[in-house]
Amino acid sequence: MSTQRDRLSMIPALKPLTTRDHLALLHFLWLGVSGLGAAKLGWGMVSGPRATLSDFSVGVPLCLAPPTIAATWALCLFGIAQHHQLF
Repeated sequence: MSTQRDRLSMIPALKPLTTRDHLALLHFLWLGVSGLGAAKLGWGMVSGPRATLSDFSVGVPLCLAPPTIAATWALCLFGIAQHHQLF
């Protein structure tokens, strides 16, 4: 009869998260949810000294990510409010 090794024993124990780790995770979540990370990337592409037409074609939509995300959230919340007949 063959015995299988416990694969969980190969995973090292995780260290407890520090306050700095929590802040970094919150910052990453904020940038992802708000679209500010995409906008920052798009602005860097558009405002670069050697920006080409293809950089503009990708950078401008990325710069418009935060208003698009905000409008999507607003429409979702508006739909939920209508569904629950809040107004």
